[in-house]
Amino acid sequence: MQLALAGPYPAGVYEQVCALLPGWEVTRIDTQQELDTQTDLEFVILRTFKMDAALIAANPRLRMIQRWGAGFDTVDIAAAGERGIPVAVAAGVNSHAVAEHTILLMLAALRNLVPIATNTAAGGWDRNSYAGRTHMLAEKQVGLVGCGAIGRHVAGLLKGLGANVFYYDAFRLDRGAEEALGLTYLELDELFLQSDVISLHLPMMEETKGMIDRRLLGQMKPTAILVNTSRGGLVDEEALADALREGKLLGAALDSVSQEPYPADGCLRQAPNLIITPHVAGTVVELNLHMARRVCENVLAVCENRPLSSRELVNSATCDYPTI
Repeated sequence: MQLALAGPYPAGVYEQVCALLPGWEVTRIDTQQELDTQTDLEFVILRTFKMDAALIAANPRLRMIQRWGAGFDTVDIAAAGERGIPVAVAAGVNSHAVAEHTILLMLAALRNLVPIATNTAAGGWDRNSYAGRTHMLAEKQVGLVGCGAIGRHVAGLLKGLGANVFYYDAFRLDRGAEEALGLTYLELDELFLQSDVISLHLPMMEETKGMIDRRLLGQMKPTAILVNTSRGGLVDEEALADALREGKLLGAALDSVSQEPYPADGCLRQAPNLIITPHVAGTVVELNLHMARRVCENVLAVCENRPLSSRELVNSATCDYPTI
């Protein structure tokens, strides 16, 4: 069997995948341009790179696309489904790592960590300039938009820090789950009006693209922050940049933006009180082997015509592949 490991991967991942798939022919594809020229792909593990309808159509032997991670917006899942090609994610594997990074960004934005550390590294010792805009998470109202695996991990960490946690999700949890997690449900508009921190935990789909628009941002408190560790396309970046420049938000912290790498002339580059990290929330050493095991388990399942988890087969609506 042939498998392409397409994308930039941490050191050691190629060797881990080869060990987990003995006897397979595993090749590395290191650039999007190289991937776009392929015509004989069979199984693909995909990280960062895109597989659009044209590339899927150009590979008649393609049997599966497995994402390294939980997002699937880089794959045309409808085009894959029309061909009966399952597209799978590694649901939940990176949840705790992303949740930790989410808390890191919240605290960094509320405590002005980046400018204070930068000033100190340059020889300063400024204890006063940011004192009037520095806040704790304890007793704050934190609103989670989306409450899947990552959102639930974030909720648990926030409760440990003494925050009051609210959430909105298109599929509301049952009351038992809400009570167990210590969560209170609010409709989306009310969540934005009440929260001191808004944290996004949604997949990128047509329904969610640009969802955090000028209207919703305008409903946030001027002392509130926005945190996004999901997908950049969820946020109207022009509206966010304007809100930050006009002082309508205390700050924002993003691990994902609409274009990655983000262009030098992007509207967010000059926005004040903004932290951007380069989509690294799930990039931790401890995660690599767990992720490699999960994606290889899914690849083997498809190779052997075994069902995939319904949480992981993301194009089940268009792909007639069995799930459990």
